[in-house]
Amino acid sequence: MAARRVIAIDIGRRRLRALEAYVDRGRLTVRRVLVQPLPETIDADDPVELGTWVGKTLREAGLARTHATIAISREHVVLKRLTLPSIEDHELPDMTRLALQRDLPFEPNGAVIDFACLRRTQTSTTVIAAAAPEAVLANVRDAAGAAGITVDRMSLRTLGTAALVATNATEGAESGVLAVDISGDRVEFSVIVDGTIRFSRAGEIPPGDDPQAIADAVVTEARRTWMSYRSVEDAEDVQRAVFFGNHQVCELAAKSIGEILKINTEVFDRHIRVDTSGAEPQMGPVWPLAGLLLAPMLDRDLIDFLHPRKTPDLGSRKRQIVLGVVGLVLVLVCAGFTWAKIDLADRRASLGILQSRKNALLPQYQRYGRDFYKLAHLELWESADADWLEHLSYVATLTPPSDRVVLDSWTGTVVFSGVKFDKKTKKFSAPKEIRIVVEGEASDRVTADAFRGTLVETESYDISTAGPDAETGRRLPWAFQYNLRTRDATPGQANSR
Repeated sequence: MAARRVIAIDIGRRRLRALEAYVDRGRLTVRRVLVQPLPETIDADDPVELGTWVGKTLREAGLARTHATIAISREHVVLKRLTLPSIEDHELPDMTRLALQRDLPFEPNGAVIDFACLRRTQTSTTVIAAAAPEAVLANVRDAAGAAGITVDRMSLRTLGTAALVATNATEGAESGVLAVDISGDRVEFSVIVDGTIRFSRAGEIPPGDDPQAIADAVVTEARRTWMSYRSVEDAEDVQRAVFFGNHQVCELAAKSIGEILKINTEVFDRHIRVDTSGAEPQMGPVWPLAGLLLAPMLDRDLIDFLHPRKTPDLGSRKRQIVLGVVGLVLVLVCAGFTWAKIDLADRRASLGILQSRKNALLPQYQRYGRDFYKLAHLELWESADADWLEHLSYVATLTPPSDRVVLDSWTGTVVFSGVKFDKKTKKFSAPKEIRIVVEGEASDRVTADAFRGTLVETESYDISTAGPDAETGRRLPWAFQYNLRTRDATPGQANSR
């Protein structure tokens, strides 16, 4: 099999680090190394501007931009060792997410979570789980896209140092090793036991190129890291410390940390599976990138934020059955559609016959409608009359005895303005008003008022006095004149309603 060319890239806020190598038969042959400070004119928060500069820098350095592994800094990632109560592969992704998302310092719904299996027993699985904010990974993807980089994998740079320590025969993977990575924008500490990360932490280092200032910051962060590690429940003893990064800075930091922790220290400068003959003087800042490229050849699970593990689709068989049923239903639907189309044609033919009958009967129906409204109109005109005898008899029954009241005259008229049609209600109406003028004489005012009160109490008429009551009668002393108004053709209808 021909050697395959790969590249690992670390896009930091201060520097761009890249390592191009050939992979062949389990070995890594370094071809080119690039460590380039980020210009002050470049906005590191703008992924397009940053990616454009990265692509230009890689092209000018002659580095490939395919089969790339992108390193993610420890500062953006939550890393935790978990023991899950299951050995079923399809259960582990969801169990890992549920166990890890409770401790995330950012929104769990915006997290990308992946894990690598470390050990299995009959009832449980131990994994190393990592979570990174989707927004951070999106910026990295956008920068890589602007640079024209084809990304195969996105993984944690700390896992590169762990892979180097775990597979180098001189390190003794069976003992605890403190890996100190000073190659990035921040210092990263990892305690590696039996080839796996037991504890990991990142710390600040000052910008600039002052070796002593950087070394002092690393020592300070090492103290904090060591205090944090010793508080872990299953913390094991560390036998040695391995430093990755600028050789001068590593030497200064290793001396102080070795004296503080009382352990052996050394600066990492070679690996049994990595050939650095073409770029040995420049390897210090990019050794963790070499570890990321070496990791896929170590026959162990990898963490990849670009392709995180997901719960397998256990419902695929069920969906196949459902799709088969859906297909059968579609056949039946098509058959039903054909039958419906034939039935529709028959119904359209019947509709045509009925429409012809309708057109033939329409003049007759319209003529009936006209006759109906004419009849209703005439009936309303006939209703505009009054039963004068009933009104006269009704008023007479209410009149006091003739020795107390004498009626001189009784005049009735109908006020009628014709039949009306309401366009809103589509109905005819024949509003009319019956007016009756009663003139007479009473024996006294009390009798006249009593007669008027009786007419009011019947509620059949609206009563008004036409003139002043006065003692001007000819037969009886007190003359009166009352105007009666009603809309009822027959008296007493108001009471019946």
